[in-house]
Amino acid sequence: MTPQELLDQPEDLYMEAIQTSFFRELLLSQRRDAVARIETLRGDMASLEKAADEVDVALNEQERQSLLSGIDRENHNLRDIKLALDAIDSGEYGWCADTGEKIGLARLLSNPRSLLTVEAKQRREIQSRHQRAA
Repeated sequence: MTPQELLDQPEDLYMEAIQTSFFRELLLSQRRDAVARIETLRGDMASLEKAADEVDVALNEQERQSLLSGIDRENHNLRDIKLALDAIDSGEYGWCADTGEKIGLARLLSNPRSLLTVEAKQRREIQSRHQRAA
């Protein structure tokens, strides 16, 4: 099934088996890609050579930090993917974790890891900013 075919389905088929199956496969593909990226980043980190002078040491450390940030980002993606797959397994996928409203196919196609509507996500971000400011 293509994304357009998914969007063309009647509203009453929202998150029925064919749609949840589509998103499960999409998430599993994203998980495989993230794991492959982590393996590549770890390989790149392992291949960093011991530096002979201070400039090389600094450059290697900067590269190492960049690679670690990439690994951290991919691990975060893997956690989000797991949460989305768990939501599929529990029958909650496609419904906002905060409001219970439909997240919508368009949003899920753009980010299959979404567990919140755009509005709920914005509310959480605003609350988070206020808590950090306090």
